[in-house]
Amino acid sequence: MDRKIVVKKFSDNYFYKAINIFPDYQLDKLNQSSVHWIESTRKDIVVDSDSEENREFYPPESSSELTSYKNFIEDDLWISYLECIKAHTLNYCKLTEIAIPERLLSTHIKRVADIEISEVYSKEYLKKLRTKRNPMGTVNNNKSNRIRAIFYLKNPDIKYGTVIKLENNKIFKNDGEENSIIIFNPELYHAGLYPTEEDLQISPQITIICDFV
Repeated sequence: MDRKIVVKKFSDNYFYKAINIFPDYQLDKLNQSSVHWIESTRKDIVVDSDSEENREFYPPESSSELTSYKNFIEDDLWISYLECIKAHTLNYCKLTEIAIPERLLSTHIKRVADIEISEVYSKEYLKKLRTKRNPMGTVNNNKSNRIRAIFYLKNPDIKYGTVIKLENNKIFKNDGEENSIIIFNPELYHAGLYPTEEDLQISPQITIICDFV
């Protein structure tokens, strides 16, 4: 498994990408634990634009903010994971001469999958919501955060990555290889690309997002 780090610069913005970060055995554990944390701390689903605190405009599903959970921050698996992400974030700062962030602000796990939420939403209803939405997720820009790291844990195809808007309506597209991370300035407008229903039969899409200030 060859590890690879690439830094690209467009319109005075840097994009840091690392591939093949974790060994296979750790990926399996991260996948199992990610599903647990999504399903045990899942934000309530919102089906319109009136999103409120601790709710998520579906798709995707989202966990709650995980560093607020003692069992999460004391779990050796996640301690190791966050140490690795912090190391890559520091490397991003070093290579791009960007100021080192003060702290990790938040960690969320997001999933797009062919699922049902027992006693709340049927599989058919959630599929209907997914097919109604643009294949591009909600466009975000986070002016209060300095650095965002998106890790692709599971993905049926690399084409379902992240698109980031640059100056003059130019777009930077990051492919979403499994076991890869993209680190960038979240003040830029950006959105995830969600798998089709056909591709969700191959694999769910699971991403882990860390924000730094």
